[in-house]
Amino acid sequence: VLMRWRKPDGTILSPSAFIPLAESSGLVLEMTRAIMRSVRDELGDAVVERPFLHIGFNLAARHFMDEQIVTDVREIFEGSQVRLTQIVLEVTERQSLDSLTSARRVIAALQGLGIKVAIDDIGAGHSSLSYMLKLGVDIIKIDKMFIDALGHENNSTTIVETLVDLARNMRMDIIAEGVENFEQ
Repeated sequence: VLMRWRKPDGTILSPSAFIPLAESSGLVLEMTRAIMRSVRDELGDAVVERPFLHIGFNLAARHFMDEQIVTDVREIFEGSQVRLTQIVLEVTERQSLDSLTSARRVIAALQGLGIKVAIDDIGAGHSSLSYMLKLGVDIIKIDKMFIDALGHENNSTTIVETLVDLARNMRMDIIAEGVENFEQ
């Protein structure tokens, strides 16, 4: 689920235009709560009919400083038609995590609720392999730039295959972002 900003003149800004400011100002916490409430209210019926549908939300480094996100998710989705097992929370790598110990504690609490946790855009941000090792996530999402490079850059296949093998050996699920053709 990605938030868009509709300006008064009707133009729509993508998340890349405002999320960095939201993260640095702390507004990302309330924005995350608001988008979760919207999903709960707008998609409730759709998820009941599709129990294997997963809904992913990006989380910022600030979400992993304490366990408020655990409380937020529980309160927002408790009693709703969206089951916690249908939620995937994605650790974005735009900012590094201040404390891997704190992040691991938050991730374990989220997983204890039945939520899956993913590392988003693996390979494109801060300390991807360290995050795989220390955070105990369930899923890695291979960044689109590696998928786009398949068949065009010599080492792209090696990198993608290595990430896939590593994730499989660590018993993680894998998502390849931006697959658009058979070769990819």
